[in-house]
This record gives sequence, structure tokens and C-alpha cells, in this order.
Amino acid sequence: MTLKYVESWKIFFYILISAIKSLQIVFVAYIFKRFINFAEKPQGSLLQLVFFAILGLIIFSIASIVYQCIYSNIVASVNIKLKELASNYLVKVQNKNVKIDSSFMTNDLKQVETQRVDSELTIIFNSIQFVAAIVSAIIGSWLLALIFLIASFTPALFQIIFGPMIESKSEKWELANSHYTDAVNETTAGISIVDLYDAEASIIDRLINTAKRMELALMRTNRTKGIATEITTTGAYICGMIIPFAFGIYFVVRGNITLGTFMMIAQLANNFINPIIDIFAAINDVKTTTPIWKRFQEIIAFNGGKTIDENTNVGSFNGLSLKNIGIQMNNKKIFSGVSLLVNPGEKILIEAPSGWGKSTLFNILIGNYHASEGTYSINGQDVNGNWNKIHRYFSFIQQKPFVLEDTLKYNITLGRKISNKKINEVAEMVGLSELVKEKGWNYKVAKDGLNLSGGQNQRIEIARALVAERPVLLADEATSALDKSLSEKIHQTILRDFSGTVIEIAHKTSDNERKFFNQIIKLG
Repeated sequence: MTLKYVESWKIFFYILISAIKSLQIVFVAYIFKRFINFAEKPQGSLLQLVFFAILGLIIFSIASIVYQCIYSNIVASVNIKLKELASNYLVKVQNKNVKIDSSFMTNDLKQVETQRVDSELTIIFNSIQFVAAIVSAIIGSWLLALIFLIASFTPALFQIIFGPMIESKSEKWELANSHYTDAVNETTAGISIVDLYDAEASIIDRLINTAKRMELALMRTNRTKGIATEITTTGAYICGMIIPFAFGIYFVVRGNITLGTFMMIAQLANNFINPIIDIFAAINDVKTTTPIWKRFQEIIAFNGGKTIDENTNVGSFNGLSLKNIGIQMNNKKIFSGVSLLVNPGEKILIEAPSGWGKSTLFNILIGNYHASEGTYSINGQDVNGNWNKIHRYFSFIQQKPFVLEDTLKYNITLGRKISNKKINEVAEMVGLSELVKEKGWNYKVAKDGLNLSGGQNQRIEIARALVAERPVLLADEATSALDKSLSEKIHQTILRDFSGTVIEIAHKTSDNERKFFNQIIKLG
């Protein structure tokens, strides 16, 4: 149930205000009875009755406004919590068995919002409304109320029939929707290649066919749900209105109840039928999100991943050692027999061809991957695969800068609390001070850093690494996409101006840049 992710007091208040709001139908039915009785046998003041009716409806209108406010607040609270849990999993956990993507974070969670959260609140309100109506009807005539009540449960029979069908269709739609999102992402990423090989028509057909499969799956889900709702509605009206009405007229004719009482119970009976119909329709909506919800439950139930203690201090770095390290992934050997000895403050260049496994080696160094063979130690302690213990020894500069559509300052700090003095010192060191003077720290970097030059984006990447003050800086093809002059300037920053340890992996460096390194190791 999604409502477990909202504060208990909000649910209690929602139930309370729902109970008050549900009494409106009882009040209207009572006023209806009073008007009919007055028409048959005038007693008292009609003006007073009208005033009483208007005043009551105004009070219930205020209650309904409060209901709408708490309803929308609960929906927002649940949605924020769901996105918080999913975001936490997305960033901290890498579990191949339960994978989430942009489709899940946008389309799927939106389905939970519009179908499941809304439906659960609808079920609560309509259940309360049903109870209020049935209790009031029993007070008027328990026998006629019982007839209406029995008839009202007719929709349950149809729910038993259609429920599994709707759930099955929904699972197929969720899968088709995920495939469509993947196809859109793949198409977007490969536009340049598609253009190069003049394959536009084929790729468009592929995308359209994927969209058709998704839309057909959605159509079948909505069609099944719509048919179920229509059949349920028809059955409910026949069994829940026509037949009980016949009994009610019979009781009036025989003098068992007054016409006003019958009309009051008939009015209340709408709130036997309609809430039941709405409840089962809401149950159907919940079922359409069952596959997504199961996936979400798997996500939040997974307790693995990276735990982070921001107060952890890794201490000094006295060196690292790799001895005959090797790794296999998916039964495929990536590399083996790699040995490396790194002392504090050394600048080491590892040269390896493209495709050798450079990124895999870096993932072993920071603890993301566990080496299949050999030993890995830092400060003389075995740390193989221990992300939580060792990742804070390292900062990282990658070939393609990681740039967010956010301010300059946020891109460098990633939201961490770092003093302005430190940030300004690093900006000066990496050559960003002129940009900061011109634009300011709150300058908004565009998506993919398009409003900055390639060198400025790369300097943001370097500044982020330096401001972290980690003892070891890893650089993966950090300057391969830059021209020779800019590459040498950046190397000067990370190799001469940075006093810590540097391990750079590259497949191409100039002779002048190679002079900056203490060790040059060739692999592959």
C-alpha cells in the first residue's frame, strides 16, 4: 500500500475529514425526505427547512474544500517519498537483477501516482461513504436497506472474473513501455551514426514499430478495464437499482414505509451502488500498476549497495599494491597478471590500447569491482572489492566530463559543504578563475555543458577532483579529446600543481607530457 509512505497523522486527518464529507449524502437524503413529507403533509415552516438545508450544504462545502487540500497533500507526500526511495536506489545501488532506468523514474512512477495512490485514497473515501449510507438506510428501514445492500455487491462477481485479465494485460503493457523507452534512448544516442550510414528510414520504422507495440498493449489494457467497468456498471444498476426499487414501491403500496422514507433510502442507495462501483474501478486501477509496484518493492527491499558515512576519515595514504590482479566478468577474462606498486606523491602513467580494460582496472582500484585473482592492498591492508573502505582515497577525472545542468559551484561541489576559500583556490589552480569572475559561481551551466568550451568543461571535472582533497587522483583518458596545447596545460595542473598521487591511464600521450611522470607502465 503506497499510503504507508505518508505521515500517520495525515492519514488519520484524511479519514476524519472523509467521514465528515461522507455525511453530506446522508444530509441530502434526509432533506429530500423532509421535503417529500412536507409535500404530502405540510408541518412546520418551509422557509426554515430551506434555510437549514442551505446552511448544512455550506458547512459540508467547507469540509469538502478541506478534504481536497489534505487529499492533494497526501498525494504529493507519497509521490515525493516514492521518488526519494527510487532516487536513493538509482544513485547508491548497482544491482543487475533489479535495474531501473529513465522509463521507471518517469513513466512508471507516474503510473503509480495517477493510478495507485489516487485509487487507494478513493477506496478509503468510498468505503466510509458506503458505511455512512448503509447505517442511515438501516435506521429508515432495515429490510429495504438489506435488499439494496445485497444487490450492491453484484459488482464483486465481475471483479473476480476481470481482475486477473486486467493484471495480465498490465504486465504486458509495462514491458512494452519499457522497450519503447529504451528504443527512444538508443535512437537519441545514435542519431549521428544513423545519419552517417543513411539509415534514417529504417531507424524511424524501428521506433514507430516499438511505439505501436507499446500503444497496442496499452489499448488492450484500457479496453479490458473499460469493458469490465461497463459490464460491472450495468449489472450494478440492474441488481442494485431496478430490482430493489420494485421492492421499495411494493412496501410503500402496502403501507410498510412512507414515500419519503423510500425516497430517502433510494437516494442513499445510490451511495451503496456508486461507492461500490468506484471501489472496484479503483481496485482495477491498482491492479494495472501491480507489475510496477512489485518492481518498486524489490527496489526498496534490496539492502545492498553503497553505505556512506560522511564523517569517515580514511587517514593518510602510504601506498597501494596490486599483485597479479586479474578479473573475469560474465565468464570472460578481461585481463590478468597486472602488478602495480604506487608510493605516495608519485605520478604514474599506465599506457594501454583501447578495449584493454582500463576502466575495469580503475573500478577495481576504487572498490567497485572485486578482482577475481591476485591481491590488492592499501597501506598494507587487503581492500579488494571494499568500496566502503577505500573509495575515499580516490578522486577521478574521466575523458567525458560529468556536467550537470546546474550552477558552476554545484557542478564542482556536487552539493557538498566546501568553503568558498577552498573553491576559489581550486578555481585559480585549474584556470577557471576568469570564468568565475565573468559569470559568477551561480552561472547556470547548460545541459551537457554546451554553453562552455570543451576545456572549461574538463577543468570543471578537474576542479571537482581537486576540491575533494583525496590523496590519489585517477585520470582515465583525461585529455585525449583535447588539443595538444590544452592537454599539456591540464597535465601541468594535475601533475605539477597537485601534490598528491596521480595514476593516469591513456593510450596516447605526447613525449613532452610523458616527462611529467615518475613511472610509465605499458599494459596489453
